[in-house]
Amino acid sequence: MLYILDTNTFITAKNTFYAYDIVPSFWSTLLGMFKTGKVKVIDAVADEIADGKDDLTEWFGENIKKSADDVGEAYVIQAKQDGTVLQNYQDIANLVVQNNQYKESEKDRFLSRADPWIIATGKALNATIVTQEVLSGKGTRKVKIPDICQQVGVKYVNLYEMMRAVGIKI
Repeated sequence: MLYILDTNTFITAKNTFYAYDIVPSFWSTLLGMFKTGKVKVIDAVADEIADGKDDLTEWFGENIKKSADDVGEAYVIQAKQDGTVLQNYQDIANLVVQNNQYKESEKDRFLSRADPWIIATGKALNATIVTQEVLSGKGTRKVKIPDICQQVGVKYVNLYEMMRAVGIKI
């Protein structure tokens, strides 16, 4: 099973329960999961992390980007260059744009981020998305990863569920 991590998974972990100075073992264990090929990110998530220009950007660059470059591993999926992902992205964008339930500002926000790309990649690779977002459910005006995953048949879990599934213990 392949797990694709959402940007908020990294941000929430570093800002709250897995801060670098409190639980450094989480970060080394996460890097180990990348090395096994069970965990990856997509190019759009890597771009969002790079845009942060903070300690997460530094950790990601030194550990995920540099490690992948050093050993020739594809820790970062080039989603925007894959034809199947592009078609899935277009289908997801159409689904969101045509849904009158969502606020226009929410549609714009969702489509301008990595979120639709993660879902499109998950669908193309039959992977599970790891996100800290929660299902909004019927009647919501916001566009959330779990809601769209549910609509297009992509599996999603939160960080703890992924950790249990892959056997991460810190």
